[in-house]
Amino acid sequence: MKKIVISLSSAIDRRQHIQSEFDKHNIDYEFFDALTPDIAIPYTQTLGLDLSSTHLTQGEIACMMSHVAVWEKIINEDLDYATIFEDDIYLGEDAEKLLNSTDWIHPDWHIIKIEAFAKKTYLANKTYEILANKRHVTQLKGKNLGTAGYILSKKGARIYLDYIKSQVLVTLDIMIFDNFIHQCSEPVQQLVPALCIQEMLLHKNNPSFPSALLKERKDRMKAEKKKGLAKVNKEASRLLTQAKKTLFAKEVPFK
Repeated sequence: MKKIVISLSSAIDRRQHIQSEFDKHNIDYEFFDALTPDIAIPYTQTLGLDLSSTHLTQGEIACMMSHVAVWEKIINEDLDYATIFEDDIYLGEDAEKLLNSTDWIHPDWHIIKIEAFAKKTYLANKTYEILANKRHVTQLKGKNLGTAGYILSKKGARIYLDYIKSQVLVTLDIMIFDNFIHQCSEPVQQLVPALCIQEMLLHKNNPSFPSALLKERKDRMKAEKKKGLAKVNKEASRLLTQAKKTLFAKEVPFK
């Protein structure tokens, strides 16, 4: 299984971190040069994606299209599976046993999220034990954002590519690990405990790789902040979701 790490060619510190992290686990990988806005925006046009209604920043579009370009790479190179990473992740225990083999992947699993992000999310009750019961795979039933680590089969890459072509573009993690889960029949699997986590979540108080994209997103969301009744309705919805998660959601820890 090919391991692909999306990274700006200029991100020397992040690339050194990835080299250290993957070498520590004896896992081979390759870098995919992340797209910059000047390349990403014309690329959306070649795929027929509609930017007319999107509120995404240029950085968010570039991030999305970097992932999309990797999906196309999976299809064009006829890869059975590939793992897609971003360049600020840490790997968990026994990473080499999962990433250097596909024997544990069920033929019906085409999209597998291997990243820890949300503290709690909705998971199916049915689980498939792997690695002598050290981890399990279960269907992801609700939002679990982040795009720093996931596995796609060639079919999964095609499914995601077809999906985004039919959508108004929002941030990629919302599209593929929230909206897609609620709108599409193809199941998304979650590895539990998760195999990777972003550095900004692992070292929240003192991150070495602060995210410029996160700042862009926060600035955009602040500009789009709802007011009046819309604000009240949004807050009520947030509180209801929070209450439901407390009762029914399950943890996806990093290990």
